[in-house]
Amino acid sequence: MKVFLALVAATATLSTPKDFAYRMQVTGTAEASAYRVTVPLAVYQKVVHPDLADVRVFNGNAEQVPFAIGRPVAGTVANAAVALSIFPLKDDSVATLDALRVTIESGKGAVNVQTTSGRAAQGGRINSYLVDGRAVDVLVAALHLEWPQDAADFAGRIRVEASDSLSDWQVVARAAPIANLHSSADRLVEQRVEFAPVKAKFWRLSWVGQAAPFALTAILGEPAKRSVDALHASMTVPAAPAKGSSAKVTPGEFEFDLGATPPVDRVNLELPEINTVVDVELLSRGRPQDTWHTVRRSGFYRLKGDGVELRNGPVSVSPTTDRYWLVHTDPRQGGLGTAAPRLVVEWIPHEVVFVARGAGPFYLAYGSSAARSAAASLSLLPKNLAIAPASLSSSELSGGESLLQPVAAPFPWRTPLLWAVLIAGAGLLAWMALRLSKDLSPK
Repeated sequence: MKVFLALVAATATLSTPKDFAYRMQVTGTAEASAYRVTVPLAVYQKVVHPDLADVRVFNGNAEQVPFAIGRPVAGTVANAAVALSIFPLKDDSVATLDALRVTIESGKGAVNVQTTSGRAAQGGRINSYLVDGRAVDVLVAALHLEWPQDAADFAGRIRVEASDSLSDWQVVARAAPIANLHSSADRLVEQRVEFAPVKAKFWRLSWVGQAAPFALTAILGEPAKRSVDALHASMTVPAAPAKGSSAKVTPGEFEFDLGATPPVDRVNLELPEINTVVDVELLSRGRPQDTWHTVRRSGFYRLKGDGVELRNGPVSVSPTTDRYWLVHTDPRQGGLGTAAPRLVVEWIPHEVVFVARGAGPFYLAYGSSAARSAAASLSLLPKNLAIAPASLSSSELSGGESLLQPVAAPFPWRTPLLWAVLIAGAGLLAWMALRLSKDLSPK
């Protein structure tokens, strides 16, 4: 009861749906005490406050109901990665790879690998690796590949399969990008292969197309986090055109306007031309008048090899709700070509949890420059409260877009009032001085 009263107290400053520019109807509701909806991109595009302070939930009687806003936890801290035993295979024959004879020495953790010919193929590049994964007796969410620091440049893809019997293999990553590229300024390395968490005794890694010109020195298995990573939402944004014919355009710089304020935590670039490798400085700011600040420096690539196009994956950044982004490159290093790149941003959407008080339908209302946060903390919800998932309809006007405009600051009455009093006092003193001078003057 105390928890519910605390939630109700959070709605002390009541409002109506007409106090917000837009609303979305909550659909898919069943018989439940509380519901959870995921905040879509349309909300991030219209909210005035990036912290979602101008979001409310109303019932069918236009009454505000208790609600809380949070973001799903991407995962708890996982156990440290474990080095796995690896066995390189040089035989080019897929049939030979499938016909491996493996002897497992019980209790010693050793695996003896032989091909059907009774000997390993000599010479040539290593095309595949057999990995003993029995050292990790939990779900694995990624494999981390290592190679020598002075390894030759390479960009390709690798196939990852899992098995418990060495006969039936399950594909967990069909063509994961792998890169070891050098430039005059930096080194671009992509050596982590992510996939849906799976538990397996053995792993098989095979190069897709051309094999790497170096041998892997180690493969580490990364145990999955205790909770599955939340799914990211994403949007792709073209470069913003220069404003006005006199606008200064700096070579190698591209500006982007997201038109929204989602909590971005991963960024990528869609490079306009193939066979491009570039070092990039990513900057952002919340408002056009703010100063740019560096978010991250990273390398991006788009290459073609053996008929397959290779691109880097997204890079992680500290979560930010900045709307404006700047991509800075050094044209002296080759640049991006004649066209502009496109910016891809990803984020984990917020979730709104509300108590189904009153009659439906329920509405999520948003968009108001005058609103202040009225959300309660998720920690106030009872631990045993059943929260049912629900969906949101398309957006519709509620109070109108005029509510998005900044609220005019109240007229500063105090300053002019003080001036008026000061002027009146000065006038009174002048009048008194004049009267006194007349009274003292000789008749």
